Amino acid sequence: ETCGICVSDGGKDLDPGAESGKERGLSEFSFDYWFPGDGFGCELTTLVGRERKTGCSMATAVPTKGSTRKFVVDKVLEFMEEVGDGATSIVIMKTDQEPAIKCLIEDIVAAREEGRTVTEESPVQSSGSNGVVERAVQTIEGRTRAILLALEGRIGAEISPTEPPVAQFIPEFAAYVNDRLEVGKDGMTASERIKGKRGVIPGLEFGEKLLWKILKGKKMAKMKQRWAYGIFLGVSRKSGEIWTAA
Repeated sequence: ETCGICVSDGGKDLDPGAESGKERGLSEFSFDYWFPGDGFGCELTTLVGRERKTGCSMATAVPTKGSTRKFVVDKVLEFMEEVGDGATSIVIMKTDQEPAIKCLIEDIVAAREEGRTVTEESPVQSSGSNGVVERAVQTIEGRTRAILLALEGRIGAEISPTEPPVAQFIPEFAAYVNDRLEVGKDGMTASERIKGKRGVIPGLEFGEKLLWKILKGKKMAKMKQRWAYGIFLGVSRKSGEIWTAA
């Protein structure tokens, strides 16, 4: 029999999604918003997502919470395809009933093939049932902070989190690096669980100076410059192309 006083003192919410040791066969995606500018008195919004079985994560800067139409939906669909869940795969989308997340999930469901997306709602304010994405947010926050501190250390100056390269590119690069470097209890990274082999990342730090090849135009004189210096901002998850700023 459960003691009411003990429950009042240290009881925790039940996780309605917990199952007795039974692995679910479908991919399960969860999303939440993170506000990396909170501690600096500014408003920045980042969408963080994680797939439970593979541990694969995504992070992308968004204009606002909630439905942001094609850009964010395309980012989520790209993430799902990377995990191996295209338009015809049946997946589970978990939501904590926050209106902004529910609005986003509705847009994703509408963008996928009908009947291929199962939605599950967690009890309101139940942290236990939304722990997967909460841990993802904590991980991305830590990696983002480390990347920013490393950049500040190299240039010898503080950088405002509102600077476009910081707000827009560091969280996405943090998720990219985490999926390819963080080793789980099974001895594998998220990328390795998806593709069956360890992911390779470029040996570059965020903000590092590098040479990039200038794309050929219709006419390019033979003596014209073929390469130029740029700043490394990350890697496209879809194509593997390196992002640079001139």
